[in-house]
Amino acid sequence: MPNDNDMRPPQIGGRQSLLIFACFAAAYFFSYGLRSVNAALAPFITQDLSLSKSQLGWLSSAFFVSLAAMQAPLGVWLDRYGARRVEACLLAIAALGSFVMVWAGSFAVTSAGRVLIGAGVAASLMAPFSYFRRCYPVERQAQLGLWLLVAGTGGAVFFTSPAATLAGHFGWRSVHLLSGLSLAVVAVLLWRVVPDHDVSVLGTGRPGAAQVSLWGLLRHPEILRVMPLSAIGQGGIIALQTLWAGPWMTDVLGMSPAGSASMLLVMMLVMTLGYVVMGFASPPLQRRFGLLNIALAGYLCCFVVIFLLAFAGGPLAWLLWLVMAAGVAPIMLMQPYLSTQFPREAAGRLVTLYNMFVFVGAFVIQWGIGVVVDGLTQAGLGRGAAFAVAFAALGVLQMASLGWFVRGRKAG
Repeated sequence: MPNDNDMRPPQIGGRQSLLIFACFAAAYFFSYGLRSVNAALAPFITQDLSLSKSQLGWLSSAFFVSLAAMQAPLGVWLDRYGARRVEACLLAIAALGSFVMVWAGSFAVTSAGRVLIGAGVAASLMAPFSYFRRCYPVERQAQLGLWLLVAGTGGAVFFTSPAATLAGHFGWRSVHLLSGLSLAVVAVLLWRVVPDHDVSVLGTGRPGAAQVSLWGLLRHPEILRVMPLSAIGQGGIIALQTLWAGPWMTDVLGMSPAGSASMLLVMMLVMTLGYVVMGFASPPLQRRFGLLNIALAGYLCCFVVIFLLAFAGGPLAWLLWLVMAAGVAPIMLMQPYLSTQFPREAAGRLVTLYNMFVFVGAFVIQWGIGVVVDGLTQAGLGRGAAFAVAFAALGVLQMASLGWFVRGRKAG
């Protein structure tokens, strides 16, 4: 499948670009925050609902299950109806899910709320990525994506220590009440502010490019190479950062819930700083090394850290999470790299397919770590040792996925 770098994107003025970006950034702010919030709220939710570690893992994983399940139809919707309509409608569903969480009194209803939130924010990154792919020059796409991720990690920062503080004073449900109201407002803004430039581009591409099928993408060698790396590699990193970082700090290092939330806040601040640095540095780095090599360096850094976390101890071991947080920004360049390898008209299906791999992996690994830790502790192993086994096993799988990708590239 040839790329389409020679096609001229629509002309969008500076002020209009800023408004478009602000709407997408606001949506991703809440999406990323709600993805990460259980790491900070875990002690409050666990106590309120009397959850086991595996139930807590499922409660967070439910978000990723629904988000991943939405990716296949979402790609078709983005390619057919455009980012504005799709994301605004889905955010209304996310708002409904947040309100369900406010009134939920059982594990089952709370899970249903997380499912609705996951489905509702499914387009919060994919919609702007497909919009940027169609409406902006290639050299700006990675930079816009990175600045969007800065907004997302800003949401994660807000939904760590500040959210834990809010939950401590008013209960964990108050966080979801504010989220639901905010999501409804953002949905209205998206509907009214973002123009349909991406829809107009769909009719201007090369004949047949828009007919790239989902099945055709699934069979493409580039997708087959990146599938394990996205699911096990990036999905595993998300699983750790959005849930298990908090319990690891309390169970392995003996931190208090407040101390753990503070460390998570620092971790998210470092991740945000990494995105800011990459936002400025990506154009010259891209020209010198290429998007793919930068992304692979980030993967390798994070995988090494996960191995070290498996055997780390002592009061300073939490610093390893900061190294991983800094390594995430280069990883996010894999998706812009992949999108340039395919026609622009298939952008919606491509980015959502990639995202589906990531969040299926995050779901399986997030839930699986809870099952492994519970099983090993029930068998008599200490909680710290159980986390060590789970993290080491994940590290082995991640290094294997990186080897598969590199080997496939060389063979190709």
